[in-house]
Amino acid sequence: METGSVVYSKAGHDINQVYLVIGVTEKGYLELADGKIRSLTNPKIKNAKHVRYTGIKLTEAKEKYEQGKLMDSDLVWYLKPYQIK
Repeated sequence: METGSVVYSKAGHDINQVYLVIGVTEKGYLELADGKIRSLTNPKIKNAKHVRYTGIKLTEAKEKYEQGKLMDSDLVWYLKPYQIK
């Protein structure tokens, strides 16, 4: 898994919540943000085995994040098509 990947939580109180991976730690933990509850400045730290990888990569969102131009409202817009009702 890499930065810019779309994942779903498969464990915990946030099960089926869609997130964007904004960082990967050395110990295999992921920094996840959704733009609503978990902002880009306060990402959720989750073990990689507790998320379901979709194979979808949002390269435009990743590039904006790396440039420091991605805002939480943009992130909500990017993830909206992947929300599970």
